[in-house]
Amino acid sequence: MNGNMKRSIIAVISGAVILIIAAKSIYMKSESGHKKGEPDVVGTFSINRDENITVVANRENIEDREVFARELLQMYKDNSFHSTKFSTDHGYATSLDMYIYL
Repeated sequence: MNGNMKRSIIAVISGAVILIIAAKSIYMKSESGHKKGEPDVVGTFSINRDENITVVANRENIEDREVFARELLQMYKDNSFHSTKFSTDHGYATSLDMYIYL
């Protein structure tokens, strides 16, 4: 092999390593803020000021549904879901429907 070929191979390998490190860094950053067992929103839509959200419970079962519902409502009020932040630019929702999946 000549010198130019070796440089090209080294450049390609170095570029691949840099891309792998960057991809891993981005993936780890997105996972770092989420706690296991913490509910999170996976979908949302609103019609006028009626909010509809789909939540994944991220747990095997829900012991007390009422307590869990209050927890979700508090998370909505605090705008503390990991993956979704709700806007109140046009006012607060007049109704809230939640679809919850384990």
